[in-house]
Amino acid sequence: MKEYLDKIAKSAASIRESPLRIAALIVLAIIIFSVLAALLVILTPKGTFEVECIQCGGRDGNLFIANGTSATFDVVVKVNDKDGNAVENATVKIYGGSEKAYAKTNADGTAVVNVDVTLNQGEQSAFLKVVVEKSGFKKYVESDFVVVTRG
Repeated sequence: MKEYLDKIAKSAASIRESPLRIAALIVLAIIIFSVLAALLVILTPKGTFEVECIQCGGRDGNLFIANGTSATFDVVVKVNDKDGNAVENATVKIYGGSEKAYAKTNADGTAVVNVDVTLNQGEQSAFLKVVVEKSGFKKYVESDFVVVTRG
């Protein structure tokens, strides 16, 4: 009989503890959900870029004419947000030359990137890729941002 009463006492104690466990799990679930929702808001890109190649080697537009197999020149890039406002401190990277070249945009949203390009034997043209990044914005990538051709 004592064993039976002990089992009933344990069952009653476990029933009394269950609401506390359920309440604790509900509170924990609410905290976890709140943290995930906050992270989603913080990490979601808020804006998009509008990127334009202003000049290549002193010429307007995105075309550079190389006088030989290799050249070093400046690419002037303008970065705005979707509303047309200049984006300061965006990182502009240009790939496809000898190395990755990069610069930060100034208060006017302009970056000047110094690029080294070598065209391979028999290659008449090449394309340079641009990547623009800044916290709070969606990454911008364009594969044929600058066209380099032999003159």
